[in-house]
Parts: sequence; C-alpha cells; structure tokens
Amino acid sequence: MGSWLSSNWARLLPGTGLALILALASYWLATLPGLKVMGALTVALVVGIAWRATAGLSAVALPGTGFTARSLLRTGIVLMGARLDFALVAQAGPKVLFLDILMIVLGIAGIAWIARRFDVDAKLGMLVAIGTSICGASAVVAAASVTKADEETTTLAVALMGILGTLGVLFFVLAGPFLGLSTMQLAVLSGSTLHEVAQVMAAAFTWGEASGAMGTLVKLTRVVLLAPALLVLGLLVGSGNGLRFSWKEPPIPWFVIGFIAVGILGSVGVIPADMKSWLAGTSVFLMVMAMAAMGLNTKLELLKRAGMRVVYAGLSGFGLLTVVSWLIIKTLNIH
Repeated sequence: MGSWLSSNWARLLPGTGLALILALASYWLATLPGLKVMGALTVALVVGIAWRATAGLSAVALPGTGFTARSLLRTGIVLMGARLDFALVAQAGPKVLFLDILMIVLGIAGIAWIARRFDVDAKLGMLVAIGTSICGASAVVAAASVTKADEETTTLAVALMGILGTLGVLFFVLAGPFLGLSTMQLAVLSGSTLHEVAQVMAAAFTWGEASGAMGTLVKLTRVVLLAPALLVLGLLVGSGNGLRFSWKEPPIPWFVIGFIAVGILGSVGVIPADMKSWLAGTSVFLMVMAMAAMGLNTKLELLKRAGMRVVYAGLSGFGLLTVVSWLIIKTLNIH
C-alpha cells in the first residue's frame, strides 16, 4: 500500500510542482499595477498558457497537471465556502439584494441567450454567463465542474473574465462622471456588474473609501449568492440527465455540497474567524494552482479557434447588465 502511494505521488510530483511554482509567480505578478486588476486566478491561467507556448510541457508532467486541474480545484472550491458570509445579505439591505438577485437571474439567462445568438458553444456560453453574473473566475471554475465542462472551455471562460472585467473597470473609471450617478451609486453599479472582487475594488475605491466599501459589499453579496446558484445549476444539470439520488452520485456534486456546508458553518460562527481566513486563503491558492495547471494543458490554437464571437458575446452581456443595473439604481434610488 505504501509503495503504491509513494509511486502514485511520484507520478504527480513533476506537474503539481510546476503548477505550484507558477502559482507562486502569479501571486507576485498579480501585485503589479498593470496586472493587479486581473487577479491571481487569471494571471495564473495566462502564465500557464505562456509557459506551454514557450517551454512546452513534458509528458512526465501531465499526470500532475491533470490532478491539479481537477482534484485540487474541487478541494479549493469546497474551502472557498469560507469566503461566504450569509449575514452580508441582511447587511446589504433589500434593495441591494433585489438588484444582485436580478443581475444573477437576468445575467445567466440573458447572457446564455446572447451567446447562442453569437453561435458560441452552449457550455462556454453558460460559463461566461455565470462568471459575468456572479463572481468571475471563481464562479466559472465552480460551475465548470457542475456542468462537466472540459478544460478548454473552462480556460476560455476564465480568460474572458479577466479581459472583460479589466475593460469594465476602465469603462467605469473613465465614463463614471458622465453616467449621471453619485459616487455611491457608481459603487453600487460596479459592484453589481463587474466580474471579480479585485476589479470592483479597483473601480469603486477610485471614488473614495466609502464608495469602495459600498462596492465591495454589493459584490460580496453576489459572491454569497454563488451558493444557491450552484445548487440550482446542479439540480438542473442532474434533472437533464435523469435525476439520481445516491451517495456516489448525488443530484448536486459533493464538492458543491461541501462548499455550501463550509459557508453555512462559517456564517453561523462554528468556524472561528482566523480559521475562516486561513481556509479562504488556502482555497484561493489551490484554485490559482489549478488555473496554472489548466493553462499548462491549453494549446494556443484552441484559444484561437473560439474566435472573437465569444468576446463580442461577453461584451454584449456585460453591457446588458450595466444598462439594467443603471436603470434599477436610478429607479429605486439605491445608494
């Protein structure tokens, strides 16, 4: 038994070790001004793709990169539940909660529909819709496992979250003064539409500390709503294949159940604050490693094959959310 375990781990070590090194490099790169807005997840994906394109990927590394991109990713998703705080939903207030729920429902349905109009693959369109509507790359990688999307599709969706979110930040910062909103309303707008937490903070804090806090709160409420969204998605995917209830194959994947369970335990105080912080940090690190591994397994020609239609669909979806959010903020006077 011991020799089997040691030989199995030895097979995984080269690829897992390479993903670890690239993850550490990505954390550092993500602190640089030009890359900070993208976040470590997207940076890791780009670094992995760049490594594959320039240095190649040895066959000996394939078992480890596959293990990292799948098993470590799902572990990271479970631990990501520590980031959830369901009390934020109450703190945000009914208007913000209504706005965020509407953005998620409209975003998932509307962007998936727009993606079909641009002839984008259905699973890729769904991942773009979920990532845009909820919390960017984190939502994409969580939903990818639920929908059983392949690594190529997941890679494309994660890359789009970085590209579209960065463009969104630039749009809000430059066009903000001309949108007819107060700085607090601009924060709500950015928090309800931008993809990543880092992108929301990059935009909202340009208008001051108070607006930065508001934008972050609105965004974190969307992050909390990832849990019920995955729950519904898991049930829909399961029902499409004939809903089965068993310990081996529950209608919702075990890692999603674990993600929600950790979130509930953290929200009710069972998990201490310092432990929540450690679990959240560990989850992000594992997911950054997984993104690096996905990048290592990605061939550039696969990205080119997707074409600009995916970008156009993503931009159109982001534009839809921005217009609807602006109308609701003005109508309900959310600030």
